Amino acid sequence: MNILVDSCCDLSPELLKRTKAVVAPLTVTIDGTDYVDDGTVEIGPYLEAMRASRTPARSACPSPALYTEQMLSGDGDCFVITLSSKLSGSHNAAVLGREHALEEAPGRRIHIFDSESASAGETYLALMLRDLIDAGKSFEEIISAVENKIRSLHTLFVLDSLDNLVKNGRVSKTVGLLANVLSIRLVMSDDGSGAIRQLAKVRGIRGALAQMVETCRVHTEGMVAGSQRLVLSYCNCLDRAQQVYQLIREKCPAIGEIVMTPTSALSSMYAYNGGVIIAY
Repeated sequence: MNILVDSCCDLSPELLKRTKAVVAPLTVTIDGTDYVDDGTVEIGPYLEAMRASRTPARSACPSPALYTEQMLSGDGDCFVITLSSKLSGSHNAAVLGREHALEEAPGRRIHIFDSESASAGETYLALMLRDLIDAGKSFEEIISAVENKIRSLHTLFVLDSLDNLVKNGRVSKTVGLLANVLSIRLVMSDDGSGAIRQLAKVRGIRGALAQMVETCRVHTEGMVAGSQRLVLSYCNCLDRAQQVYQLIREKCPAIGEIVMTPTSALSSMYAYNGGVIIAY
């Protein structure tokens, strides 16, 4: 069984080897320059290009034809993970790609998971898929387990700057200005169906990260110690990510394995410099 993900799934080289996933890259355009999110983008200069641009960065999802090609490239059945259909056309492109793939290989089984998440959330699901495949679970058992997890998956994030979200129209200019002037940071999450909602407004980045970890503690309270995996994605801020790692270790006893990974180019477009995302 094969795993195909779009490039909003944050997979370091080590996690690529671990999951054995194939990546369908999105493309980000900044001031006429295309950045194909295939693992070769240098994040530092890329973030600087976004900061310097007066126009919003734009993203383009993989084409249905690319999805078809990658769905058929491996032997056997295929599982596909896309970022939330509420946030991107990647999921719809994968659905069209599946239709074409099944015309060419009608006996192939291909299932597409709408992660209802992004970034660390997709990474969590890719790791889960690999575990289930390696455990010898059937195609149907894997679908059931992953779909159930999607319904309970939590994705939380804190951004150090709202500038890029303001440029892209995700946050109003007024909110962005007030956040900068008052040093307000937003704790954000999924809304349970793939869109984004605001959890809290907190003064300062440290306070916001502490609130994010406290939310995780509340969500996992009462679970068996060490029983839960958490994925922590970070955008150009390893030291900050390590601080969050330690906070989680201190405050969230139910969290066992913590998987840390830098954000992909696509995730970095929204997380921006200093952003931290967790999924569990």
